Amino acid sequence: MFKHKKHIFFDLDHTLWDFEANAEESLNEIYDHFSINKLGPSFEDFYQNFSMLNRTLWTQLEQELITHETIRKFRFQKALSSLNVEIEEELSIDMNLKFLDLLPYKTKLIEGCKELLETLQSQYQLHILSNGYAEVQARKLENSGIKGYFQHIITNDIAKSRKPHIGIFNYALTQANSQSNESLMIGDSYLADVLGAKNAGWDTIHFQPNDIDTENQSTLKITKLAQLLDHL
Repeated sequence: MFKHKKHIFFDLDHTLWDFEANAEESLNEIYDHFSINKLGPSFEDFYQNFSMLNRTLWTQLEQELITHETIRKFRFQKALSSLNVEIEEELSIDMNLKFLDLLPYKTKLIEGCKELLETLQSQYQLHILSNGYAEVQARKLENSGIKGYFQHIITNDIAKSRKPHIGIFNYALTQANSQSNESLMIGDSYLADVLGAKNAGWDTIHFQPNDIDTENQSTLKITKLAQLLDHL
């Protein structure tokens, strides 16, 4: 289907790098470090509430309803508040700083990630296109052993634009010396990765490991990374 493609751009978190598994490890350490058990919640409740809230906040960020600073300041406060535990903003910020210190050193990848990259690297130029920050994403790639597969690591702070805005996609084309018809975007966010890339004139594949998106049937979806090879 996409035999004319020369460049494949991947989102990182939730697409190649297993954010949920790595976040769970990090949150377990935070739960112990800040003695959250003494505040009442079990780790499972803390982890589940944080995960659901974090997804919601990132969607709101993509919709420009909140800022990234809001996430960093308040996500731990909000997650605990939903468990009837109230903490000060300062403690929420401290927890978030600890989270950001721990997270980039976790190494779990989505199933089939390395095998896929190994197969693709001789046929395509591979790139990361992420709404994360350059320093943090570079650490994740380095520590998980996949940095060497990518020609360019393009992040919102480098591009001065955030998915789904067309600016980051145009910046990516310039950096990769590619054209929109030569480029394919793979990502888990329908708004940021799929709609953003489509609006920039790119073809897309929506990575949906849990196959939870039933609204966008016209978009090509895969539930496992290995399935990408069926479409190239």
